[in-house]
Amino acid sequence: MHVERSFDIELHVQIDYRCRSINHPHLIRESALLPRRIPTSYHLVEGEGFVVNMPYLKPSSVLQYLLRTEPWILLGGLSPGAEAQQLLNTFWTAYKKDHPTHAIYTQGENLKFVIPITLHGDGGRTAKKQPLEIVSIHPILGLDTKEKAFKCSCDCPTWFSGTNLDDPCCIRLNSKHNSYLTHFLLCAFPSKKYKKLPNLLREMLDVIAQDLAAVCKDGLSLDGVEYKFAVLGMLGDMEYHCKIGVLTRSYHNIGHRNMIKVCHECHAGDPQFPFEDFTTGARWKTSMYVDVPWAAPPPFHHILYDGSWMSGRAASFFKRDPFHIFRLGVARNMLGSSIVLLAGDGFFDYGEESRSIEKRLERAWANFSLWCITQGERCSAIRSFSRDKLHYPNATSHPWVGCKGSDTIVIMKWLDWFVKLQLISNPESEALQKISKACCHGLRFQCIYRHGVFCRPHCRDQIVMSCKKFCGAYAELAHLSYVQGRTLFAMVPKAHAFDHIGHSLVLSREAGCDVCVNPGLWDCSMSEDFIGHVARQSRRVSYKHVVENTLLMYKIKTKSVIKKIKKQRLRS
Repeated sequence: MHVERSFDIELHVQIDYRCRSINHPHLIRESALLPRRIPTSYHLVEGEGFVVNMPYLKPSSVLQYLLRTEPWILLGGLSPGAEAQQLLNTFWTAYKKDHPTHAIYTQGENLKFVIPITLHGDGGRTAKKQPLEIVSIHPILGLDTKEKAFKCSCDCPTWFSGTNLDDPCCIRLNSKHNSYLTHFLLCAFPSKKYKKLPNLLREMLDVIAQDLAAVCKDGLSLDGVEYKFAVLGMLGDMEYHCKIGVLTRSYHNIGHRNMIKVCHECHAGDPQFPFEDFTTGARWKTSMYVDVPWAAPPPFHHILYDGSWMSGRAASFFKRDPFHIFRLGVARNMLGSSIVLLAGDGFFDYGEESRSIEKRLERAWANFSLWCITQGERCSAIRSFSRDKLHYPNATSHPWVGCKGSDTIVIMKWLDWFVKLQLISNPESEALQKISKACCHGLRFQCIYRHGVFCRPHCRDQIVMSCKKFCGAYAELAHLSYVQGRTLFAMVPKAHAFDHIGHSLVLSREAGCDVCVNPGLWDCSMSEDFIGHVARQSRRVSYKHVVENTLLMYKIKTKSVIKKIKKQRLRS
């Protein structure tokens, strides 16, 4: 059951920011009506004798509001017209080379009027430290596509100018400005508040998917022109994908005794397809998309994506997120193990000081802190290299650094500098050579953030090389540690997922594509910022009506952010 309510809130007075008291009537001015043009819809959910009328924002309502009032947000910063149509045509022509079987290419649509979008979902934290389920829409086209030229950071850096809308490599990633301009909330609710309805999230996703499928099929009209929408996939981390996709193969299945499939795109983890194999001829590469990782279709099966949801490339709907896979994934394992290895081998020993692991880690942190001061870098979420921060309570634990994604890169830069310094006096050290190799290519992989939506062949080859070399160095370090009897460099499924990123680009190269989709297109670092903002808003409203109030606060904040950015664009 669906109910819609449109909120039109009349502000009787608007107090000037200079006014400190209501006793200054000359500082009070009348305000016009401030409408909430996105109606709040309600979905009635019943189960186990429990009924809830869940508020949410329909995708059709959100997209209709954006298309009619702020179409530039959906069209890469451009106004509706010839330029926007040219940009959309360029995008879809290039994207077809990477995903030719997407449903949009079989519907006979005029691609000049099809707007690409993705969905994003993740969990935040609301009042009482309860998990908050947040789902949003994320437009693909970067808002600065035509406004600013940019240069990649590859070995042969190239300038890309947005004035040439026929060049797909000039389309910017939509990861700049305020996250309220790149993500648009659909629903946000604390799951534990509705614990009597364990399938509430999937039911809400099902309702959202049905409405979004209707929008993609029927389109929306603007000034007599009908625009369609196409969903490219679902963004999020592996944990969220496993939860909402009802996946039978995921990293949650990793076994310590039995070999179990751990990847939703292939059979890696099976005894015949070891996921720890990073070689060019790894057997798991032959099992990609052989079958789907679910017994029943996920809640998104209403959306036209890639043929049947029970066969083919349907599993690719859940996109690989480089942010969680690398910065919050395998890179943290590599850094934690490398620091423990160097400390254990005495690289932080000076004179007759204590040789305990705790003291050695303290000296490693002191070295890192001094480097940060000299380089003007800083870490925002880690204050020491203690056993606790490295998750290394004893010698049988696999260490990893508990830090933010930005801190991961800072620590990797320091480790790269420190290891190269030690190689001067220890050039034959196998461990130092492999750690240096991993750091070098891990940092080179960050070039994905300096490209647009698409990459040219020489940029693609650098990303492929970075993935392959990093995974190779990580596997060699794991083997070296195993031979030495150390529990370091854990073989985690995220290392396999990172190799998937490189392999997808190899497939593009083998297909002869002149451009490829940048893995950074599926990055969720900006999405994490949006999740944090919405979660903070939910903690500042009454918990009794937290869902409705969070949606209301979100709409007020979004309108304010849009108004601010429009003023800035007019000035420039």
